[in-house]
Amino acid sequence: MKTFNLLLVALFLATFSATAQDLSYGVIGGVNFSKIDNLGGDGFENNRLGFHIGGVAELAFAEKWSYEGSLLYSVEGEEFDNLLGSTTDVKLQYINVPLQFKYYAYKNFSIHFGPQIGFLLKGEQSIGDGDAVEIENTVNTNFAGTAGFGYDLKAYNLYFKGTFTYGFSDIIDNETDGVNRSQLPGTVHLSVGYKF
Repeated sequence: MKTFNLLLVALFLATFSATAQDLSYGVIGGVNFSKIDNLGGDGFENNRLGFHIGGVAELAFAEKWSYEGSLLYSVEGEEFDNLLGSTTDVKLQYINVPLQFKYYAYKNFSIHFGPQIGFLLKGEQSIGDGDAVEIENTVNTNFAGTAGFGYDLKAYNLYFKGTFTYGFSDIIDNETDGVNRSQLPGTVHLSVGYKF
C-alpha cells in the first residue's frame, strides 16, 4: 500500500512538473481607448484614454493552443461634450479578469478570444473643471467578451497584444433607460508584456 501511495505521489509530481514546464507568466500593461454606449457621446471619437496594468499567466495545452488568464487594474469610461458646452469625464476603475484561448496561427502570431469578468472598484464623473463625484446606481460586476491579436517576440521575452472588449452588462442600474438604452462599455486595449 505504501508503495502504491508513493507511486501516486510520484505520478502527481511528474504530471505537475510537465504542466509547469508549459506554464509561463509575466507582467502586462498598456493603454485603453474606451466608450460607453448610450451615455452621452456619439461614435468612438468620444472615447476616454486610460490604462491597464497587471499580471498574466499562459498555459499551453496543445501544439498551437494555450490558455491565458490575466488580473488587471484598468481605468475606463468615456469623455464627451455635454449640453452645457463643457466636457463630462466618466471614470471607471476596474479589476478585470480576462480568460482567453490563444491560437498560434502562424509562428509567433496569435489570435485570442474569451470571456472577461470585471469588478468595479470606483465609478465617478466630473463636469468641466469641477470635482469628481461618485456615480450612483453603478453595477459592481461586468461580464464581457474579448477578442484580438498578439505577437510574441521570444528573443526578448516580450509580447504585444491588441484586444477589443465589449460588455454584456449595463454599467448603470437605471430601469427608465429601457432595453435599447443600455449603457454597455466597449474598450480597445493596446498592451505590451514581459514574460519571466
